[in-house]
Amino acid sequence: MDRRNFLKFSLGSAVLGSMGGFASKDIFGGTAKKPNIIFVFCDDLGWGDLGCFGNKKVKTPNIDRLAKEGLRLTQFYVGAPVCSPSRAAYMAGRFVAETGIHYAIGSPENNAKNNSAEWLNPDYFTVTDLMKEAGYVTGHVGKWHMGHRGLEKDAPPPKEYGIDYSVTTHSTGKNLKGLTNANKADVITDEALKFIREHKDEPFYLNLWHMDPHGVLEPTDEMMEPYKHLMPNIKNHSGIMAVFYAIVTNIDKNVGRLMDELKKQGIYDNTLIIFSSDNGPSPAWGPGTSHSGAGLAGPFRGCKASIYEGGIRMPFIAWCPGRVPAGVIDRKSVVTSMDLMPTFAKMLNVSVLESISSQWDGEDRSDVLLGKPSKRTKPIFWEYRGGAWGRLIQSSPRLAMRDGDWKLLMNPDGTRVELYNLEKQPNETANVAEYETARAEKMKKQLLNWAKSLPDPDKSFGAEHNNVWTLP
Repeated sequence: MDRRNFLKFSLGSAVLGSMGGFASKDIFGGTAKKPNIIFVFCDDLGWGDLGCFGNKKVKTPNIDRLAKEGLRLTQFYVGAPVCSPSRAAYMAGRFVAETGIHYAIGSPENNAKNNSAEWLNPDYFTVTDLMKEAGYVTGHVGKWHMGHRGLEKDAPPPKEYGIDYSVTTHSTGKNLKGLTNANKADVITDEALKFIREHKDEPFYLNLWHMDPHGVLEPTDEMMEPYKHLMPNIKNHSGIMAVFYAIVTNIDKNVGRLMDELKKQGIYDNTLIIFSSDNGPSPAWGPGTSHSGAGLAGPFRGCKASIYEGGIRMPFIAWCPGRVPAGVIDRKSVVTSMDLMPTFAKMLNVSVLESISSQWDGEDRSDVLLGKPSKRTKPIFWEYRGGAWGRLIQSSPRLAMRDGDWKLLMNPDGTRVELYNLEKQPNETANVAEYETARAEKMKKQLLNWAKSLPDPDKSFGAEHNNVWTLP
């Protein structure tokens, strides 16, 4: 029996009440029916790219309604500033650098060059494993990007990670068909609606992982019509804002389709939707986004490929009528994507073996999802070994940690030590490391000790994107 099957077999004997009510009485009022759970995960959507997070130009009425009827978190973090490690961090509930996935998984040659794992180790216990143990049928539609081709063998398909049904891209499983650079959200949502119709009579968990607004984007003229006023007054050029916002609005249209289908199937009031993004917006200084890189990180410094706030702090909405409180904006609670595994375990009233839960880096934040702000008990750690692109001010040091209101960034060699009080300086422009010396030294020690525990801690890559400007 391999380790993964052993874990699953062992866990089965440790499930307490998972086939009973959705949660204990203090979580969801003792309801007898477990809600469906849908995690809508966008690709390169920034903190400031939605109307409900302050963007005055984009049209996102359905997502805004989701936010109005649900809960918004303004301090929600993902595990990495690029796609593959961010997704793996959520699925495994771990600081992703511990898994050896450091960058977007690509060709076998690039993975080797980047000293990055070729896929997420299927021995890790995943969110979808947890859902299956709780009696849910599990699905994944859209982007996977946690393993595809390998040097010696190909990656395991999604079914090896506790997923009953999948139609994906960037995987070795069943592939999505008919994708263009305009219709990705439509095709992915079509598959999601099929899954919902087939499983409406049983509790289901669904990863609905969009590929947008990651470039390349080619919206139709009809899609860009609402943003015609943002186009430059020149021939044959739509401008990056019209291109980008048209695709974001198409994601929004499909969120509306999703909600309509839940209502049609009679499960609207018994479904929890989580909406977020894998990392910050990609800047325009790259071939795939030079025509569309208009994404915004709101008031924050950083973007994709940066562990400043703009690369890792994401929009977050939780919606579940009658269970998640409506109209709440939580500006205090600090929550991560790694917290969702233990949070779901609590909400589903599943007791997990300590040999598994002790590996999780997140913590139960179910009180926060129920509208009760609270402080977290654990610090958060990030490592990003890749390069950056865009404006120099967006390029961060390689390591970061957050503890309370304080965030420290530095390189493993002790250079670029930066300390910020995010309550007072969320834009990370006033470095107080030389004034808060005791705090900086304490956090440096914690961060370096963690970094030294990682696989190959002295290796980095992406020198061609180090974003160091050579003066004349």
